[in-house]
Amino acid sequence: MRITVLGSINHDIVSKAKRLPAVGETVEGLGVEWIPGGKGANQAVQAALLGAQTWFVGCVGEDESGSVLEASLKSRGVHTDYLYKMKEAQSGICSIFVDQGGRNMLVHSAGANMRVTGDHIEAAAQTIAGSDFLVMQNEINMDAVEYGLGLARKKGVKSILNPAPALPLKNELFAMIDFITPNETECEVYTGISRDGRTLEDWARASAEWFLDRGVGGVCITLGEEGAYYYDGREEALVGAFRIDALDTTAAGDCFNAGFAVGLAGGGKVTDTLRLANACGAVCAMRMGAQPSIGTKEEIAGFLKEKGIEDE
Repeated sequence: MRITVLGSINHDIVSKAKRLPAVGETVEGLGVEWIPGGKGANQAVQAALLGAQTWFVGCVGEDESGSVLEASLKSRGVHTDYLYKMKEAQSGICSIFVDQGGRNMLVHSAGANMRVTGDHIEAAAQTIAGSDFLVMQNEINMDAVEYGLGLARKKGVKSILNPAPALPLKNELFAMIDFITPNETECEVYTGISRDGRTLEDWARASAEWFLDRGVGGVCITLGEEGAYYYDGREEALVGAFRIDALDTTAAGDCFNAGFAVGLAGGGKVTDTLRLANACGAVCAMRMGAQPSIGTKEEIAGFLKEKGIEDE
């Protein structure tokens, strides 16, 4: 199983407090940590820890953070052949504030993440061509996302786009996306379809059909505590979330996306894939930080077994 991730990589500054501050307010902190993160890097780490051969394509600065971030990927089994160090930009930094209930607020300074070029991606073309999936997000420059989608389609490789943040997408790009994985907020930004007055199933089906009508192959909507919904025009599934005591949800969505990619690459049933993805997100949310909180294949299997689900 081979996964290539094209995307963002950041050094996270995580500040913990009893509660999140209001605008203009200062609250007492409970501690600060510097932790490797970034949506793309987190997804790559989770895929690698689940046992997939994983490559990361992206950019860091030629600075101390860049070296730390590269070392973090390598230590978790991610291939960094296509991680480029940029002299003219600093590494991406994400300032994260987390309260005792696991809720968070983020400020992202993209830095080198916005310097990914078509040449960077083209250099990885052979690796991408040999992958089961190319996974992307919207935390890098959009021309790079567009190039990645085009290259994946040209090479006959399935693509997964996690449209976070919910930046505008050209209409013609939707038909190049094999699977899209928005959360509820991102869904509403793109579709304009509100959940107000609708049942979850009705809203999710209508939202998924909006993407399908524009050419997307399959839609997986992440619903937080309500689980995840999938529809591709033929198969439909709604799988509930696992009940946990969340400590920090920072990278949970990234872990879900990696679990979704690995599950699909493994050829399992959609319901099994969603349970695996939900488990990856749940294990991550029960720990602090981004990459240090990501579970191994054995830990995910153990969690599923505790929940009465085996052989995922």
